[in-house]
Amino acid sequence: MKKAVLKTTCVAALAGTVLLTGCGNKIKDSATLITIKGENTKETITLGYGNFVARYQQSLYEQFYPMMGYDVSTMWSQDMMGGLGYSMEDQTKSGIITDIEQMYVVKQHAADYNITLSDEQNKAIADATAKFMSDNSKDTLEELGATEEYVKRYLEEKTIYKLVETAVEDAEEANISEDDCWMRTFSYVQIDTTGTDPTTGTVTEYTDEELAAFKDQADSIAAASDFDAEVENQELTSSTYSYLKGEEADDTMDMAVISAAEALKEGETSDVIDVEGVYYVIHLTADHDEDASNDKKSTLKTDAFNSLVDTWMSAYEFTVDDDQWAKVTFTDHFKAKPVEQPAEPAEESEAPAEDTEATDESTEATEEVEDTDSAEEVETTETTEDTAADSEETPEESTEETAE
Repeated sequence: MKKAVLKTTCVAALAGTVLLTGCGNKIKDSATLITIKGENTKETITLGYGNFVARYQQSLYEQFYPMMGYDVSTMWSQDMMGGLGYSMEDQTKSGIITDIEQMYVVKQHAADYNITLSDEQNKAIADATAKFMSDNSKDTLEELGATEEYVKRYLEEKTIYKLVETAVEDAEEANISEDDCWMRTFSYVQIDTTGTDPTTGTVTEYTDEELAAFKDQADSIAAASDFDAEVENQELTSSTYSYLKGEEADDTMDMAVISAAEALKEGETSDVIDVEGVYYVIHLTADHDEDASNDKKSTLKTDAFNSLVDTWMSAYEFTVDDDQWAKVTFTDHFKAKPVEQPAEPAEESEAPAEDTEATDESTEATEEVEDTDSAEEVETTETTEDTAADSEETPEESTEETAE
């Protein structure tokens, strides 16, 4: 048997992924996966392209998740919906379909922002595609479902998507005032006097003496001249929270706490705030937190872009052939293999976020093309013989298999 080895050029700490089992998904590349109908258009996206994007994403996930304690042999079958039979593979594949549809739609609106790929960008994409195809064995390319057409298309659409996103967000920045993203930050401690276990819901009844001690703790912190020192003295831990100045609703923090923060000047500490038996004491560390404000501005720009994409998407009708998509599976697994750091490591990518958006852009281990930058690099692969002398470890040997 042969092992297909995927080398990632954009992840400094990982040389690549080792294909452990399987012989690839048996699909018909030319089969229609997605039918797209617009006001004056009707186009299709093939199963072959969808399969390549899916297997590529799978390989990236299986590089990172073992580092977080996941066992790749079982993680894809994990139930993500509390017994409803919706697995992590289902969730990821659903996100991939959305990504493919969004990349298609955004590309249709590139001209709205005078965006076309430059000669330099086209050359960079062509070079990256050629390198990918030449660096990989035939067997490895077949395992990934990779063709020159698919790799080039993926790079082009990812590049255009990023350029349009940047153009939209740059235009949106002019609409964002300072008040729209003025973030204030406070440190806080909370002392729960209800005795309720947040995990089990069980309640411990505290004595009057214990309740009085909790109140004394909170009062001492509120009266202290040095908030942090007193928190440490009370053997408690403080946290920080940022909120929009003047906001009237907050999804995370109780508004009684926000209201108390609004009354504070920078450096001041609040009185004890009782929120249904939980004592809060807060200390305003920054009236205008520049980092948090910049993060808020970025979020507003991203929200504006996402909203616009949703509007663009609503003008099209997408029909997915579920029977064809079911033929794309993640039963063949990949494993990340640590190697020495290169002398000039390429840009590292983030691990996939553990949330419902399984194909969030943070899962991409490729570099985006920006204006005249080089095209994003794709993993290159090689094939090695699986002999008795093969010293590569199995997942059981190299990672602690503790799926969350």
